Amino acid sequence: MKKLAILEKYLIENNFDDVEEKLKKFDLYFDALIEWNEKFNLTAITDIQDVQTKHFIDSLLGNEFIKDSQKICDIGCGAGFPSIPLAIVNPDINFTLIDSVNKKIGFINHIKDLLCLDNVKSIHSRAEDFAKQNFQKFDCCVARALAQMPTLAEYTLPLLKPQGKLVAYKGVNYQEELQNSKKIFNILNSEIYSVKELNLTKDEKRYIIIVKKLGNCSNKYPRSGNKPRIQPIIG
Repeated sequence: MKKLAILEKYLIENNFDDVEEKLKKFDLYFDALIEWNEKFNLTAITDIQDVQTKHFIDSLLGNEFIKDSQKICDIGCGAGFPSIPLAIVNPDINFTLIDSVNKKIGFINHIKDLLCLDNVKSIHSRAEDFAKQNFQKFDCCVARALAQMPTLAEYTLPLLKPQGKLVAYKGVNYQEELQNSKKIFNILNSEIYSVKELNLTKDEKRYIIIVKKLGNCSNKYPRSGNKPRIQPIIG
């Protein structure tokens, strides 16, 4: 059985091209993740089957929703999910990965060099600072396991151009998060565009929430001083 047989099956069934070439990159990514994880605790998921399903395939579930974007930002990128898997399968889309933890950016730098990902840029920065410097510059933001939706919206929506979109990966409790986000969506001139229910495994579902930026928003957001996280705008 091939090392990444689960991922290979997914790529073939979903009509990805150059599967063997992509598998080589995912293979290198897996080995580096496990090696660096021994030093820096990048992920609690290390079993090869779980990494394929819960990191690689989970990240790729959002692929169909980013196809019309050229400049994508991942705030709080961590070990690179979902952006590195998406960058591997979309070499013509540019990804900017942001994290406030320098060791994680060091890992991303290693991965982009190891996999020759010319479409990936990594920046060590707090989300609030980066958003102030890059107000309304991106077509799309992606986010997975970063924060509750009110906080996530304040971090990401100011980065989006008018008509841009946030693609947020959420679990089964997404409805409560959306209910709590109505006020911040309104403040940032955005609305829920769609909710997609996808099968991650036979027993586990993933929900992709797409929030659309309707027009310009105030550059007062995100608020500084870690306020989006410690004092989220809920309502």
